[in-house]
Amino acid sequence: MSTSIPRNQNNSRKMQRTILLNKKAEILVALGINARRLAETRAEAEEDALSTPNEESVRLRINRVLFGQLSQVECSLDRLESGDYGTCVSCGEAIAAKRLQAVPWALYCLACRDRFFRDCPVDR
Repeated sequence: MSTSIPRNQNNSRKMQRTILLNKKAEILVALGINARRLAETRAEAEEDALSTPNEESVRLRINRVLFGQLSQVECSLDRLESGDYGTCVSCGEAIAAKRLQAVPWALYCLACRDRFFRDCPVDR
């Protein structure tokens, strides 16, 4: 026996998928821009040896954050497809709709996020 997804839930999933895909595209564009700037920074290394290492370090950190966000978005897309989207990966409770609006790639409810990532600046 197959179960059908209610129409409004199916529309909500399509909307969440669109939001996540748009965020993924935005991150990929940012990674491309940052990669070009990193290459330019390296090309200028011979001209200004003092500021280049600092700029390169900042760009590499930006890349690390962007790759982390990309990973979270892709994980959320996978969870959307499997039917696990919107459920906290730690406690199994539903993630509040307002939280998913603010952070569509959230993997944790606020209580678990606060417990595990109290000092972490990047939302998970």
